Amino acid sequence: MSASLSHQPSTGPAPGAVTDPASPRAERRGWAWGGIVTALGGLAVFVASGPLWPYEDSDIADNARMVERLDGSAMWWVFVTQVGFTAAALGAAVFGAGLRRRLDRQCPAGSLVPAVAGLGVLLVAVMSLVGAGMGTEAFHNLRMADDTDPDTIVGELAQLGTYGWAWAGLLLTAAALVVAAFRQGAVSRWIGVVSLLFGLLLLVTQLTPFQYMALFVGVPYLLLLGAAFAFGRSRRLD
Repeated sequence: MSASLSHQPSTGPAPGAVTDPASPRAERRGWAWGGIVTALGGLAVFVASGPLWPYEDSDIADNARMVERLDGSAMWWVFVTQVGFTAAALGAAVFGAGLRRRLDRQCPAGSLVPAVAGLGVLLVAVMSLVGAGMGTEAFHNLRMADDTDPDTIVGELAQLGTYGWAWAGLLLTAAALVVAAFRQGAVSRWIGVVSLLFGLLLLVTQLTPFQYMALFVGVPYLLLLGAAFAFGRSRRLD
């Protein structure tokens, strides 16, 4: 007696058939917007700080007179700086993490460049959080200016315009990107040139008693980096 055998159709490729390799996926670059957010947050801090210093040179020795020159909008300008610093801190944390991941994929195995680059931006996040904290304290003391020692208010405003502006950590990021560009080929050479120039400017701010001016250098630098990684030519990931 013969038995009929039924065969299930094969679901795999036929022998010798050529299959298309999986299409490479584009690198996700949403993290790069963190650099742009950080730069815009720093710019907001810079703009909002102007109305907080309406003083004449003759006022410097009299804190009570300095406080009298502040109008009712001062506490709201402080609030803007707090929001700006917070945005800068959060954006820097995301940008630093994304930059490290991006460099990890392009730099030689075991290179310190990705960690150093990310750490530099993380230090910006830390100092920005410090600035946000100073903004909170200054806001409430200005709100209760009649019951607060003028020396306290002026001291807090001075600290508000110093600690959060110390973006010297970007020196590490700039140095790492110079190495990544010229020695490892991990980023475009023009990014290395830009990082070298801004790194030198940052170094000048730290070798002089004007460390807070690192914010002036850091804002355009992070804006350029964020835009470069967000809108530059996309790399394909296998």
